[in-house]
Amino acid sequence: MGVRPILFLSDYGTEDEFVGICHAVMARIAPAVRILDLSHGIPPGDVLRGGEVLREAVRHAPEAAVYLAVVDPGVGTDRRGLALEAGSSFLVGPDNGLLVPAAEALGGTGAAVALEEPGASPTFHGRDVFAPAAASLAAGGMLEELGAVIDPSTLVPSPRLELVVDDSRVGCRVAAVDRYGNVQLDATPESISSFGDAFHVRWRGGEMSTSVVRTFADLPDGAPGLLVDSWGRLAIAVKGSSAATMLGLAPGDAVEIGPGSDR
Repeated sequence: MGVRPILFLSDYGTEDEFVGICHAVMARIAPAVRILDLSHGIPPGDVLRGGEVLREAVRHAPEAAVYLAVVDPGVGTDRRGLALEAGSSFLVGPDNGLLVPAAEALGGTGAAVALEEPGASPTFHGRDVFAPAAASLAAGGMLEELGAVIDPSTLVPSPRLELVVDDSRVGCRVAAVDRYGNVQLDATPESISSFGDAFHVRWRGGEMSTSVVRTFADLPDGAPGLLVDSWGRLAIAVKGSSAATMLGLAPGDAVEIGPGSDR
């Protein structure tokens, strides 16, 4: 097949040269490659969030893509670098669970190799190991040429957050805050469906009574409420303002949702 697109995700941010240098490395190896920057705003070292964003991208990405993901707090240690085949796509990144959710969404890992790392900087495997491997695969290279074949069952599993669910509450956490200040939770509408149509939401420092509305325009003026975001997750939002700032919420904060007063 022709050159595959590369979807690039990292926690590098855009203030430094890291993303640009990875682009340059890939362009040198595969000049015709199309690189789609999925996100470089993953919180530093947040493997869980990086894996979730990568998995979400699978639903919208071209078939037979290469996913390059670098959220790598263990860079330079004995953790393996990986290239995986999943469905008709490839994934490249560290063996810390980052790639696993997307691989599962693509149908599961069919083959895996541990990437060779000769001469790699112990602090910048994105440039020296992962970007070259992704470019090689995008240009038609073979997976087995990149390193030793390994058993997919030995991959480090993805970190997961478990909801606390009982008859009176769902305990969850803030998964992310976007640039608008919308607060995404790691809970879904299904997790609170037994509570009816009214809910009481608590977090450290505050609480509110609310329902789940369809869109931002349906939120009450100047007050926070719940809606279902584009991921299908519950989110706390304020129309025209930042819910995170108003409520003092940040990623990782605990939130509890229970039935409202009409139950």
